[in-house]
Amino acid sequence: MRRMRTGLALGALAAVVAAGWLVAFGVFSHAPPFSQSGTQSKAADRTTTTTAPDTTRLSDFNRDGITDLVVRDAAGKLWLCPGDGTGGFGARTLMASGLNGMTAIITPGDVTDDGNADVLARARNGVLWLYQGNGASGVYPRRAIGSGWDAMDAITDAGDMNGDGRPDIVARDKAGNLWLYADSGNAVFGTRTKISTGWNGLTIRGPGDISGDGRADLLALDSAGKLWLYPGDGTGGVAARTPISSGWPPVTALATPGNLDGAGGNDLVARDTEGRLWLHPGDNSGGFGAPRQIPGEWKDMTYIG
Repeated sequence: MRRMRTGLALGALAAVVAAGWLVAFGVFSHAPPFSQSGTQSKAADRTTTTTAPDTTRLSDFNRDGITDLVVRDAAGKLWLCPGDGTGGFGARTLMASGLNGMTAIITPGDVTDDGNADVLARARNGVLWLYQGNGASGVYPRRAIGSGWDAMDAITDAGDMNGDGRPDIVARDKAGNLWLYADSGNAVFGTRTKISTGWNGLTIRGPGDISGDGRADLLALDSAGKLWLYPGDGTGGVAARTPISSGWPPVTALATPGNLDGAGGNDLVARDTEGRLWLHPGDNSGGFGAPRQIPGEWKDMTYIG
């Protein structure tokens, strides 16, 4: 974008960009609150921040109780962007290097039961690696925790889908079937269970609970630019989907790290084709508020989550 030479012109441009973004992302018509009631999952006790309600989704890599963001640059270095609790981030710090060959990276939360958030990464040969968080903004040396994951064309974190107090992951196979891989402790993902079919063509993310019922949900963005909520049933499945918003333009990254702004509920982060990063604050009732831009250099990151 060409730099403007006057304060007046810059202000006008900012107003136009902000208005254009809101229009481009459509009418934020929140889905009706999910009517099914349920008991708060045990995971909520493990992931509560001091400034927000139970949300069942938290990526806290430095043990300050605030959700962080993990990014990978073009050189394969993994960086931690420590959250400030208001939707912004402090100076990034190096977590690990040599992740160029990873075809998927996941930040599921604490899958080793040590109280620290972890990172999972899939190599080209299908081996799944654990980068266990050390609680001090870094990770321990990696270890392999599975193979055959190259059969999946999408893998993402999922919060606690089955209500056992541990964060899970979900994966889509090439036929469009979505599978739940439940964490049974120490990053062991046991026998998979099928969630449902027909997930082809969707960008799937596991934000934790966004409907406000204490159960982890799923989000999916389709090719027509419509964002869907799949409310979790607390036993590893999902209920019928409902639309959250429409009119989304193409995005180059979509992430659900948890509650970034310390208010409302779990949030959604999206990077546009210009490389700008936007925070969509969760309202803890199945919807998201108006987006606001997150400062920083995000264009060249090959993973944000």
